Amino acid sequence: MQDATDGCGPPTSQWFMVNVFRSAVIAVALTLGQPGAGTAQTSAPTNDVIPSFQVAIRVDALTDFIVRVDAYSELRRGLEDRLPEVTVTDSVVRQIRRERRSLARAIRRARVGASQGEFFTPATSAQLHLVLDRVVDTTMCASIMEDNPGAGGFPRAIDGTYPEGKTLSTMPGLLLARLPGLPGDIQFRFVGRDLILYDVRANTIIDRMPNAIRCGKRGD
Repeated sequence: MQDATDGCGPPTSQWFMVNVFRSAVIAVALTLGQPGAGTAQTSAPTNDVIPSFQVAIRVDALTDFIVRVDAYSELRRGLEDRLPEVTVTDSVVRQIRRERRSLARAIRRARVGASQGEFFTPATSAQLHLVLDRVVDTTMCASIMEDNPGAGGFPRAIDGTYPEGKTLSTMPGLLLARLPGLPGDIQFRFVGRDLILYDVRANTIIDRMPNAIRCGKRGD
């Protein structure tokens, strides 16, 4: 995993997959290079065909998603540690807002060039669509939309601020049970029909998955 303190933004899963691949290849090579237990060695020529081995390494899309979220969480923790202490004021609300804005600015500087789909990759989105299509029925959709802030005129820039005063959509327990687990201060929420990854501490939108749910008839 890329060092979270270098200010270059959260890593992709390339480091994770490359190292898993290397470890698997080394393990296979060591196995093939050792004689089998209880097998007599012989120098007699043989016409046996040497089998061809292929190592296929596949990192599950949702595992990759969790790796990316954990890397982001580590990055944010390092940025928070370097932020100057906020002066205590008489207004707790004002102090919290100041801390959030400072953290959000630090995250934007560290993640310059962050774009939609960095966490909700095509592979992850495909798997999440399968989950959502199976779980979100008409009743659950109505519950999600009850406190949903709606998509109209809602800025959803990556690492952009979630507008103060806007409600946060309800996330039914049954749905959360089917989605990947997240750190306590990072949440799934809906804005309209888009699924977003919301940073509670910075009050920012980490990523979003457009048209994640379909309410009503198919094709809506």
